[in-house]
Amino acid sequence: MKKTKIEDDFFLPIVRDGAIATGSMAEGRNIPVLILDCEKNLNVINLIQLHEESSLGDVLCTWGINKKHAFLILEVERPVSVKFGVKFELETQGSVADGIVQSNGLYIQYGEMGDTIISNLDDSKLLIEVPAKTKLSDWDEKLTAAISKRLRREGLSRKEAKNASKQSLERMREIWGYRMKKA
Repeated sequence: MKKTKIEDDFFLPIVRDGAIATGSMAEGRNIPVLILDCEKNLNVINLIQLHEESSLGDVLCTWGINKKHAFLILEVERPVSVKFGVKFELETQGSVADGIVQSNGLYIQYGEMGDTIISNLDDSKLLIEVPAKTKLSDWDEKLTAAISKRLRREGLSRKEAKNASKQSLERMREIWGYRMKKA
């Protein structure tokens, strides 16, 4: 597999994350929402605003992972050409990254520090499909290793942390598997 060096300013900082589930969108799936600081890439703001007028678009999604981070690279071709990434610290943001993998999608919106999902619920959002085929083959192993590492630092033994990380992943996936019913 070819490794590519990407500059840190390519990745847009996550201001806040959360989830939205409605019976009328995405078959009721619980979809992660990322509020991104788009100051370094104003084209992402344009993309989100243009998407309100045209729901069509082409996005290529690519996951990457190392011991500390998961990376989601988004290459948009329509309605405007823009390429950017989102970096997730596995120990603290692994759940939301796994939510994207499990729900096969995410919403992105732009904002700034202090913004919250609930107070910005009506702000423009872009729903991006992240196909299941983009999931990395070693995703579960890397994620449970990161959870286990955090639990070890919190005082669990190696064996306890290993078991607890598997249980934690199962619980996270129960939450991400929740579906809203149509009204």
